[in-house]
Amino acid sequence: MIVGHWLVVDLAWGGDQLRETSALGLVPQMWPLTWLFQVIPLFFLVAGSANARSWRATRRRGDSYSSFVDRRLRRVLVPTGVYLAVVVPLAVVADAGGGWGLRAGGAMLLQPLWFLAVYLVVVALTPATLAWYTRAGWGAPAVLVVVACAADVGRIGLGWEWAGYLNVLTVWVLVYQLGFLEADGRISRPGAAVLAVGGLAATSLLVWLGPYPARMVGVAGDRIANMHPPTVALTALALAEVGAMVWARRWVEPVLQRERVWHAVVWVNLSIMTLYLWHQVALVGAARVALASGWPHPPVGTPAWWAARFGLVICAAVVLGLVVLAVGRFERVTPPPPTAGGWPAALTTAASVGLIGLGLLALAGTRVTEPWAVVDVLAGLVAGPVVGVAAVASGAWVARSNRLGRPGLGLAGAALCLAALAVGYRAGLGPLPRSADAAGLLVALAAVMGLVAGIVGQQRVRNSLRRGRGQLSAVR
Repeated sequence: MIVGHWLVVDLAWGGDQLRETSALGLVPQMWPLTWLFQVIPLFFLVAGSANARSWRATRRRGDSYSSFVDRRLRRVLVPTGVYLAVVVPLAVVADAGGGWGLRAGGAMLLQPLWFLAVYLVVVALTPATLAWYTRAGWGAPAVLVVVACAADVGRIGLGWEWAGYLNVLTVWVLVYQLGFLEADGRISRPGAAVLAVGGLAATSLLVWLGPYPARMVGVAGDRIANMHPPTVALTALALAEVGAMVWARRWVEPVLQRERVWHAVVWVNLSIMTLYLWHQVALVGAARVALASGWPHPPVGTPAWWAARFGLVICAAVVLGLVVLAVGRFERVTPPPPTAGGWPAALTTAASVGLIGLGLLALAGTRVTEPWAVVDVLAGLVAGPVVGVAAVASGAWVARSNRLGRPGLGLAGAALCLAALAVGYRAGLGPLPRSADAAGLLVALAAVMGLVAGIVGQQRVRNSLRRGRGQLSAVR
C-alpha cells in the first residue's frame, strides 16, 4: 500500500513550491497498478478474522465491551497522537513562515487518517455485526452486497450523492464479516477460487460496461471515484482479493512458519502504525529536499520518469526508516487495564469512538499546511485541521476518563472544549476565521457529549442510591 501511494502521486518542484498531481490522471494507462496495490480490503478481512476471535475470548473471560474497544483505541491513538502532536505544530510554524514550499503536500499528510476512522467505527460495531453473522452466516454479507448495489444506484443512477456514503460502512463491514467467515473456516478453497475468479470478472465487467473508472483510487476530475466512497466495482475487487488470499493460504503459511520470515513479519508489525502514518511525510520530505536540489523530473510515465521515481522512492524509504527508529517505540504500548462494564461505560465508549472517528475524517479531508482554514469536507459539512484535532483529543480524553471510572467528567470536559472552540470560530478569535458553520458543527458535537454525560451521570446517581438503600437495608 505504501509503495502504491508513492507511485501514483507525482511531485515536482517549481516556483519555490512543491507541486502535487496524480500520475494516474496524467497517464491513465497506469490503472493496473491500482488493482495490484489496492490492498485496503485485506486489512479489513484480517481485522475481522482477528477481532471475531478476540471478542469471543473477551466474552469467555467476562471482560466488558468497553475493555475490548479500549485496547484497540489505545493501539491506534497513541501513535496517531504522536503523529498529530508533531505534524500539526510544524504545520502551524510552516504556515507562519510562508509554508516552506510545502502547501501542496498538505492534503497528502492527513489523507491516510480516513482509514483509521472507519476502522475504529467498524471495530466498535464488532459485537453487533458478529451477532448478525452468527445468526445469518453467509446471508449477512449477501445482504450488504445488495445494500452496496442499491447505494450505487442512488448515487449514480438517481444523482443522490449522499447515498454513496452509505457504502463507507456497508462495504467495509461486508469485508470485515468475510473475516468472520474466514475465522470460522467457512470459506473453503474451492469457494475462495469462486470468489477470486467471480470477483475479478465482475470488476472487469463493471469497468468495461461503465460508469466505473478502471482506477481503484480517486483521481481529481473523475465524476465517480471508486474509493471514496467505495463503489460496487471496488467491492467486487475486494471479493476477488479475499478469495485470492484464502486460496493462496496453503502456500503462504508454510513460508511464514520459517523462523526468520516470521520474525521479520512480527518485527514489521511492531511498527505498522508508524509506517502507515508517516509514509506520506517521508515522501513529501524527501521530495522537498531532492527536487528543490535539482533531482530530475522527466515527463510522467516515461522510462526516465520511472528511473527518477525509483530513486525518489528509495530516498523516501530511508527517511521513513529513520522516522520509525525515532518514534516507532511509541507504538509499542502496554494494554490498558480492564474498563468497567455496564451500559453507561459502553455508551461512553461509543461516544468516544464516534468523536475520534469524526475528528479523523475531518482531518483526512483537509490540508495540514492550512491549519486554521475551514473547508467543505463532505456535502456541505465543514471542518478544518484544528476542528479535527480538537475532536480527536476530546474523544481520547473521554476514553481515558472512562478507563479511570470517571466517564461523566470526561464527557463534560469534551463538551466544554468543543464549545469553547465553537466560540472561537463564531467570533473569529486569534488566527481562527469566522465560521458559523464550523461553530455550529462544534456546538452540535458538544451538545451530544453533554447529553451523553447527563444520561451517564443520571445512571450513576441511580446506582449510588440503589447501593445506599441496599446497605441501609443490610444494617437494619
